[in-house]
Amino acid sequence: MGGAVSSLRDLDTVTKRLVHLSENDPNKEIFVFYTSGLREAYTARQLYTLAGRFAFRLRQRGFQKGDVIANTLSNSPERAVTDIGIMLAGCVTMNIQLLLADGSDFRLLAQNSKCRAVIISPWKQGSAWKLMNRFFSGKSDQGFVDIHIENIPDLTSAILVGRTENGENKHFLNDLKIGREDIYVEPAKPDDLLIILSTSGSTGYSKLVPRSHEDILKSEDLAHHVLCPGVQWNSPREKCLKYYNDKSMGWGIGIPFAPICHADTRVLTDIFDAAVKRTGKDLWEASTKENAQCCPMLCLEMDSVREYIDSVGGSDFKFKMLIAGGQPLRKSQMENFLTLTEKLIVTYGSTEAGHLTAKFITKGDTIQSNDNGKVLPGVELRIVAEDGRQCRPGETGTIEVKGPDVFKGYYNRLTSPDPQTVKAFTSDGWFKMEDYGYIDEDGNVFVFGRTKDIIIYGADLLYPGWMEKKLMEHSDVLEAVVVPVSDPLLYQNICACVKIKKDSELNEDQLRKYCDQIFLPNLVTEETPKPQYFI
Repeated sequence: MGGAVSSLRDLDTVTKRLVHLSENDPNKEIFVFYTSGLREAYTARQLYTLAGRFAFRLRQRGFQKGDVIANTLSNSPERAVTDIGIMLAGCVTMNIQLLLADGSDFRLLAQNSKCRAVIISPWKQGSAWKLMNRFFSGKSDQGFVDIHIENIPDLTSAILVGRTENGENKHFLNDLKIGREDIYVEPAKPDDLLIILSTSGSTGYSKLVPRSHEDILKSEDLAHHVLCPGVQWNSPREKCLKYYNDKSMGWGIGIPFAPICHADTRVLTDIFDAAVKRTGKDLWEASTKENAQCCPMLCLEMDSVREYIDSVGGSDFKFKMLIAGGQPLRKSQMENFLTLTEKLIVTYGSTEAGHLTAKFITKGDTIQSNDNGKVLPGVELRIVAEDGRQCRPGETGTIEVKGPDVFKGYYNRLTSPDPQTVKAFTSDGWFKMEDYGYIDEDGNVFVFGRTKDIIIYGADLLYPGWMEKKLMEHSDVLEAVVVPVSDPLLYQNICACVKIKKDSELNEDQLRKYCDQIFLPNLVTEETPKPQYFI
């Protein structure tokens, strides 16, 4: 699978690109992790070796091509190695976002995907451990332990990935480094499923977006063309992109396969220990040390970085490019981003639709709120009025798209056709973004927000209905309505309007504690999407 190649067309899967890099550029750094200022790099050869040994263990335990394995690990070398190892085994990695303490969100994802295993950290305070450990049976063998959960018959294994020697459990990466297993690589085809991303649904995190090798390569090729025009696979390695990106490896913008696709280097904070909090200081210091050229950044992160820079009296470092998106941006927010970068790229897209538009802004350019720029090559975008006609320039309507990144349908192995997929597309094949906006006379796309009853909480899209249902399970709550309130950083925050039963003494503090029990805490960012205000 390695050897010389004439073009990227010969490397038509992520697997082939990793194998090629490991053989022809083995010392190329793919990931650079920082923890408390300490640097740990993983080269193409190291990733290939460690992930290949993990793939061998998966196949040795009976996992077959196409089997779905859920991964709950935070950003870390372990997350990269396990996701890439799942790929080399020919299996499919699926991101899991755990929010509800009763595990109902995980249960729905596991049932729909028929996943066979779940990877978790054995850290006793971790959300995944708290949910899963009571279902374990038998002893651990190299981290593999039997698991039995009612109504999820396909899920038979938990894979414990830790950093301590604790009885039956070994230090995962150290054990792989000294392992004597063969390196296993399952040949892959472009249309083989590579990863399943989870996104928001009407009952929480319930929609699954499948992406094949071909899908990921198309998406990364498009992104690379925007960020590094003219840089080719066979360009000198010093021209390859080095960027800071601490977005979750389970998000479309954070998948661990991205730097492999174009031999780039990704810098990020190691948060395997969920007690470690990501800070603006971590982001800025790591980016400065590595001279990172680029970074995708949310408004909340931007504010934290600016606060840190002010606390140390300023900084001479600037990114070449910052990528901002995930929520509608005001003019003032874009201006604040420009204090950290030479060029700001405002983007619009989604997990289902991929990259759709881009706006390039430098100091002195005219800036308008909600301006997301022009559509990218190959993308079609239209604005549709309530009566179904296409809107005129400047007229607001709902956004529908077609394009090379747009998915074909949600992943659902229980029901065919998937009812959510049927609702998501028009009869003539346009994907409904469920956002509203307009296109101006110059072809710039302006996006104002969601058309449906959705709260945009930072990078999370939350449907109030399921949150209201959980609140009404409290014995003293008669009615509950969850509404968005404006937030300068998150775009919207969450407010619960609650009507309690007659003679009840339920108060705000008690409701807050009740919500703490319902929603699993985000131990990394402390931005758990749950009601912050009560009426």
